[in-house]
Amino acid sequence: MGKSLRYIAAFLIILLLSGCSISYTQTEDFDAEQSENVTIEESISTQIEEKTIEHIKPYSYAEIIFVGDIMLHMPQVNSAKTSEGYDFNPVFKYIKPYIEDSDLAIANIETSFSNKDKPFSGFPLFNSPVEILDALKFTGFNVLSTANNHVLDQGRDGIIKMIDELEKREIEYIGTSKGEYTPYKILDVNDIRVGIFTYAFYLNGLNSRLNEEEISTMLNLYDEDRAKIDIENAKKDGAEIIILFLHWGNEYQKLASDYQRDTALKLAEFGADIIVGSHPHVIQDSEIIDLGDRNTYVFYSLGNFYSNQRQETMGNSLTEDGAILKFRLKKDNFSGSTLVENINITPTWVYRKMENGKYGYYILPVKDALEGNLDLNLPENIIERLQRSYENTFTKLNLYKN
Repeated sequence: MGKSLRYIAAFLIILLLSGCSISYTQTEDFDAEQSENVTIEESISTQIEEKTIEHIKPYSYAEIIFVGDIMLHMPQVNSAKTSEGYDFNPVFKYIKPYIEDSDLAIANIETSFSNKDKPFSGFPLFNSPVEILDALKFTGFNVLSTANNHVLDQGRDGIIKMIDELEKREIEYIGTSKGEYTPYKILDVNDIRVGIFTYAFYLNGLNSRLNEEEISTMLNLYDEDRAKIDIENAKKDGAEIIILFLHWGNEYQKLASDYQRDTALKLAEFGADIIVGSHPHVIQDSEIIDLGDRNTYVFYSLGNFYSNQRQETMGNSLTEDGAILKFRLKKDNFSGSTLVENINITPTWVYRKMENGKYGYYILPVKDALEGNLDLNLPENIIERLQRSYENTFTKLNLYKN
């Protein structure tokens, strides 16, 4: 091969190799650019995610209050009568700051209303002024349990009347319905989905006031198998904590019965996180059920929050005692777990005194009364009863004394 041909061949080889090299380099440059683009997208996504995480609160908190039985005997009704109707607001003025400060406040309304023109009555068949609901809303209660042994005192019409009056005032209720079984409601409390259940264990022998279908749909009457399914359904519906408010136990019995304890254990195993009781009309003991991976907190009875039951009427001073039970819930917004972070007890006592020819009733936070923080000039014998009440309440609830 001549020298010129060798130069041409060499040039073509160099050009060919150079072309391959350019082709490869372009491909690599394209891949690198594509890779760089992916990295930028991932980076932006990561930054957005980090910014989002920064704006998510690590924890959510909710404070939920329970109190015991609210009953209206005739001396209480007469006490609230005014020239313009009925006013129960003064009854709650000393404990209002404790109630309205919570995120959710729940009470058992153990009376009935009538949609007929009939006189008010107390025990055994309650028929009360609806103005008690105005006072409860004014005080800060936003949920009422309507499942108790006096729910049929005014029959089917009484159930409907109660619901109508609650809905008119925009007060949430659990325990009864107009015809669709509703064992629980899930309430969003500061981004925590709280499942609240109520069940009545007794109907005072008034079952015949409803037919079989009405009993199964209008009332939350306790049944173990049904309760298990109800709890499962609430969890499927997104409840992050399960609270049961039960109307159970034996009246005036200072300690929970074996049946209450056995039932509490079963409900804990079904998934209940908190169980609060009413109906005995006295403070009963409390306990923590340790299930290994979690605890269930049980308060068998919170006593009377507002009633005329007392030493003078019953020969039983323990019926004067009540408690405001406050749970502080904590939710981890990253893991989704919710737990009871703190429990606080405020003992209460129903003070009755003669005013202008009739009784006046006031629910007192006992500690405030003993420390002289209320605008009351309490006689010595009342101070002694308050001290006894305070000691009794914390004897039963001593695990939670603050």
